[in-house]
Amino acid sequence: MTLTLLDLYNTAASQEWAMYDNDAVSDDEFEDSLVIALNKAILEIYMSHDFTFRERTHLILTIPRVDSYTMPSGLIKRDFYGNYIVKHNSANLSFIENPSNLQPKVGIPEGFYIKKDKLVFYPTPMEKGIVTIDYLTLTIGENAQGDEIYSLQKDSDTLSVPVHLEALMKEAIITRTMLNTIASESDENFSAYKKQADKAYKLLVKYSKGVGLDKSVKI
Repeated sequence: MTLTLLDLYNTAASQEWAMYDNDAVSDDEFEDSLVIALNKAILEIYMSHDFTFRERTHLILTIPRVDSYTMPSGLIKRDFYGNYIVKHNSANLSFIENPSNLQPKVGIPEGFYIKKDKLVFYPTPMEKGIVTIDYLTLTIGENAQGDEIYSLQKDSDTLSVPVHLEALMKEAIITRTMLNTIASESDENFSAYKKQADKAYKLLVKYSKGVGLDKSVKI
């Protein structure tokens, strides 16, 4: 099973709380409000926890006397001690808090800082090298052309999630969408719906490969 927007849309629309037609065959028949609610639910779930399926490694080949490079499209990971996981030829690079005090220098990079949308190494590399950056992607899936996307808009857009988690992810999204659609704690069924959504989310986190159940996580 591959989770497409079309599948998620029709599944959500078929729920008893929904007020939408559940027989859409393309995005031309989608109700914008439900698509927005689905995407809101997906983002809330994806960004609420460091799921291993969001992990990526960004590679940079440094060029002599060039110090700034493109950032990865995500959040740079930190290790157990809170240090960013950025390495130059396997050596850890430290994060530079106050780059304004640095004097121009060429050599082997020992640290880095962020300037606007660029990653800057210091000292400026004097030779070619490889920088690896472990990060959590902000993209959630792919379109029909295989491009990474940040929201689902077309019926064929798919979520990036391991096969063994697809059913759990789908349940978590649908129940979270339910809350986003009802959006009122005064609804007599809100409490029951919230419990259902919380349970679905916790099961997803629990059975995510390499991820333990963190009871402190809240969305």
